[in-house]
Amino acid sequence: MLNQFSVGDMFEGVLLETINEDKVSRPRVRPLEYFGNEIRVEFPRHLRENNPIGTRFRANVRVSQKTKNNQPYGNLYLRADENSIIKIENFKPIRLIHAIKLNTASDRTYEYIEKEFRSLPSLIKFEDLRKKAYTNSVELPGKHEINQIILTKRSDLIKTYALSRAQGKCEGCENEAPFIKRNGQPYLEVHHIIELSKKGSDSPLNVVALCPNCHARISHGIDGENFNNKLSEKILYIESQLEL
Repeated sequence: MLNQFSVGDMFEGVLLETINEDKVSRPRVRPLEYFGNEIRVEFPRHLRENNPIGTRFRANVRVSQKTKNNQPYGNLYLRADENSIIKIENFKPIRLIHAIKLNTASDRTYEYIEKEFRSLPSLIKFEDLRKKAYTNSVELPGKHEINQIILTKRSDLIKTYALSRAQGKCEGCENEAPFIKRNGQPYLEVHHIIELSKKGSDSPLNVVALCPNCHARISHGIDGENFNNKLSEKILYIESQLEL
């Protein structure tokens, strides 16, 4: 399934799930969209161990391949960008099965303990994503006291929210995204209306999902500044309507 891609290709906000795989002791992670069920994701061990099997995350993933003697070998796989990982908090597996690392010489030996049953869960809803985006907004990004890892996670969340709000249409010209990316997502670019370097907020009110033409219009168009101001008014209106 990954053979159609190249090493280094990156996909944003992919839905992932921890799994207990047959004949493999340690918990692993697979993508739930865009790729085949056989694909595995390199994922931080502490997140695999500290969450029950079936926990879901969203993260940016990159196509990778191992090397030996500076030569590529083995199958292509996906690697999650740790700074982009967002746990879907309102999704809980029906069966809470935890991977418990055994006290052995091998760091790949686990026992699986079922602790609890839960009712059938649902995927994260747009309203929940919106609430989380506002909760994690940063009014003055770039201040030295903000932890950079936390800031990056927040920024990725705001970007995911903007793309979800757009529903595949440019929020500038309102046309459909110009093409579909290789991971099946509509191609739109997230723009900060007031740049972060100019103390713009990293929040839903300051981001807009644009087609490449509208994005380039801001930087290179004779009416770029005016167009950018109109986008600010438009996003304020959209967000006010979502409050209703």
